Amino acid sequence: MGAPELLAPAGSIETFWTAFEAGADAVYVGIRGWNARAFADNFTLDECTDLLAWAESRRKRIYFALNSLILSNELESLHSLLAEISSFVSFKSFGGLIVQDAGVVFLSKRFFPGIPLHLSTLSGIHNLQGVEMAARWGIKRVVLAREVPLDEAISIAQRASIEVEVFVHGALCFSFSGLCIASSFRGGRSGLRGECAQPCRLRFRQGHREGFFLSCNDFSALHFIPELKRSKIAALKIEGRMKSPDYVKMVVKAYRMVLDAKPEDEKERMLQAEDLLRRAPSRRLSPGFWSENPSQDVLSPKLSGTSGIWVGTIESKEGNRVIIRSKRGLHLGDIVRPETSKGREERLREIIKISKLGDELFELEGFSDLPVGAKLFFVGRKGERPHLVWKRIRSEISQGISLKPPPSTSLRDMLEELPDKRRALRRGGTKLIVKISNPEILPSVFHSPARWIILKATLHNLESLAKMRILDAQKERLVLSLPTPIVGWTQRMKIYERAIGWFISRGFLLWEINNTSHLEVLQKLTENRQKIGIFGGIRLNVRNPAALFHWAQQGCFAISLSVDVTKGELLEFIKYPMPAVPIVTVYSWPSLMVSILEPKLMEMKPFITEKGERYYYSRNGALSFIYADRPISLFGKLGELINMGYHYFAIDLSEGPRDLSKDLSRLLSGFEHERDDKPFTDCNWNLNLVKEVSHDKRM
Repeated sequence: MGAPELLAPAGSIETFWTAFEAGADAVYVGIRGWNARAFADNFTLDECTDLLAWAESRRKRIYFALNSLILSNELESLHSLLAEISSFVSFKSFGGLIVQDAGVVFLSKRFFPGIPLHLSTLSGIHNLQGVEMAARWGIKRVVLAREVPLDEAISIAQRASIEVEVFVHGALCFSFSGLCIASSFRGGRSGLRGECAQPCRLRFRQGHREGFFLSCNDFSALHFIPELKRSKIAALKIEGRMKSPDYVKMVVKAYRMVLDAKPEDEKERMLQAEDLLRRAPSRRLSPGFWSENPSQDVLSPKLSGTSGIWVGTIESKEGNRVIIRSKRGLHLGDIVRPETSKGREERLREIIKISKLGDELFELEGFSDLPVGAKLFFVGRKGERPHLVWKRIRSEISQGISLKPPPSTSLRDMLEELPDKRRALRRGGTKLIVKISNPEILPSVFHSPARWIILKATLHNLESLAKMRILDAQKERLVLSLPTPIVGWTQRMKIYERAIGWFISRGFLLWEINNTSHLEVLQKLTENRQKIGIFGGIRLNVRNPAALFHWAQQGCFAISLSVDVTKGELLEFIKYPMPAVPIVTVYSWPSLMVSILEPKLMEMKPFITEKGERYYYSRNGALSFIYADRPISLFGKLGELINMGYHYFAIDLSEGPRDLSKDLSRLLSGFEHERDDKPFTDCNWNLNLVKEVSHDKRM
């Protein structure tokens, strides 16, 4: 059994070169406009073929990140992109495509099955069941969610039928992978589309207390490497496609040193590697979610989330110049990240003009827009000029391949041959779905006009439901919704598996899935047995028709679209064939973040940003939930939605900072009369998120 692959980030050509020179076995890069690090440099397709040719000559591998959620208007361009990417399979250096969106899985498997796929950490795979479901789809490798404990990750890798990869170094998020919509909710910058505004890094105020209550330290698994390299984990990934070449060099060297050490040399190599990491600018390092007490080690409420080494503070300003006091020293070419005295991070800047005024005083130009008191954090130095690196790479390779031309037939026409339920939807008329978390109100909801009632199927709720008398006619309307994440991982899922089997045997045949692992359990329980009806929940993050096709192929007949979709997206979405029923959630109070971390916040008392944005925190069992101060309501948009062609609508009372079951009558009235009750938000309804997707190879 060989050592795991060491996989490094490459957000620029300088970092690409540096990562391999430092000892990486492979790198992962972004395709411009199509990955979850939208603000990295990333690479065009022609550049990617040059990188592959060079890596092949060095016997290295490259993985390409296509791990952004895809919008409906991007599907045609995505289809063309996948055709061109399929040309990469001729290179032995092409390791695979890292994806999140189920639509990318569907299009790849249907039209370009030769492309090896890896499921991104944003897919939210937390257990063996999720990995095995991915294996059924033909996925080659799964990147586990960062929250999975070390012993669980090693166990999953030992038993999995496909490759398993874990993160070992870099930034951490407060929320579970794939379950954060906070940035999208407050302005359309979705973290699942690589545009996160990092609301969890902000300074908040709650009562008389201020702090960075949701901000996380960075993760370092260096001390776990001896255990990891003897496991069946296939790859160890370093986070950081926005990081400098300096940073990547230091981190890769550190992990390479310990990975290659003989058992008798590991202790000495560990000390040397620790020294290297101390020189790599970062937030405070922690054992992350592999700690025995993650809340204590990961959360850093007294420190800002700014990465890097503090090097100085602005003391005064004059014209275009600022005076910096720095004990460490500043140099031409340093890359720094400014942070205001309120903890707000600013964009990275290069020092291009500097004069030394004294032992600790420096004069800089180009920083005058920053306030006095702002701090500067060193994050790296300007690397070799990009054109020189490209020149070196291209001098070492032969002629690259020609990319496959885009398909001549439109994707929409190609999908027309597949089942389409739009006519049936129109004939069936408008149908209402009500989702609840409290089984005690089931009798009143059964008397409502709802066609289906979805009950959150926590173990507590399932226990209560088992004691209730539910008529057969009611079972035909009752959907049991499996929660995500299920903390307890693979073992906890086994408990759910037994409970689900018990309910299916008693005629409860409608289920809602919110995670890949849920589908694996349901398919395993019903193979060659009873037929069940499967709904896809909002946590599947469906924002394009290709994703709808994927889940329809898996047996879902109705699928909730993401709650942060826009009007423009919905207009484009409905133009495609509908292989399953699309459900639009017209009322919900969704959790913006879900975490196993327990922040030092009081429950149900608002905590507020500098801009006055209010949030609420609640703790339920092993999980923390962050909510906005108002629900999403689209009751006033029902007429528009029906005219677009949507006929299935959901009122979701299963989440919120308070018990929403008491609002049932009022909300049913609001639905009937198309009335939004204040305070509410329509979230991203009017935002224009449509972007022009270009595949000009010269871009």
